[in-house]
Amino acid sequence: MNIGENIKQARLKTNMTQKEFAEKLEVYPKDVCRWEKGERTPSLERFVDICRILNVSSDELLELNK
Repeated sequence: MNIGENIKQARLKTNMTQKEFAEKLEVYPKDVCRWEKGERTPSLERFVDICRILNVSSDELLELNK
């Protein structure tokens, strides 16, 4: 998987919609959609927020533990 797919899987585990997730991150839902599709990657600052909101480690999202 790639980081976008990992973000999506982690978001789905929390039963959060893209819109709800975007609101928590204070970004547009289209930004979340683009990340999840792999069209863009979140900034480092956003990445930290993503990990915090989804309660996952950066290692999990980056697949560093495999």
